[in-house]
Amino acid sequence: KGRKVTVTVPKLGAKRRLLELVKKNIEALHLRDEARSLDLQEALGLDTPPSVIECFDISHISGTLVVGSMIRFANGRPDKKNYRRYRIREAMGIDDPAAIAEVVRRRYRRLKAEEASLPDLILVDGGKTQLSAAMTELRSLQLNIPVFALAKKKEEVYAPGRAHPLILGRKEKSSLYLQEIRDE
Repeated sequence: KGRKVTVTVPKLGAKRRLLELVKKNIEALHLRDEARSLDLQEALGLDTPPSVIECFDISHISGTLVVGSMIRFANGRPDKKNYRRYRIREAMGIDDPAAIAEVVRRRYRRLKAEEASLPDLILVDGGKTQLSAAMTELRSLQLNIPVFALAKKKEEVYAPGRAHPLILGRKEKSSLYLQEIRDE
């Protein structure tokens, strides 16, 4: 600057509180995504924190115009350029499990054929039957990717091999993260 500069670090008072708030906001902004992945790893009992998560949902109008959608989160944020929409060809009428099976089969058969990278976690919008349909397709493709289902009404998380849903508090960070992904 061309002259003497003094740097002060506030120890007390309003300026100290302001500095602490700045520090807290920086940590929340930059470390939030890593913390959410670690929370999710612990809540779901995963071996590693999931950095790439793909979520599937089925939509229709009274059993017609059935479409599947897949959204992708990478490093805790929506990866919109990798979103996909699928026109359902095989499942007829209101059959969400069959539609989920078709979309999962088409998505991962293609990724496997292209030797593309696979997600760390798959989330399916629905309950036990949708989870079972997705698991069946992944097994037939000989892929070992963790899959969970999230039911809308009570925000229940279904895991493979468990008769009852996992108990996650509705306001728990991991549950809120799953809801955010599903709602996207």
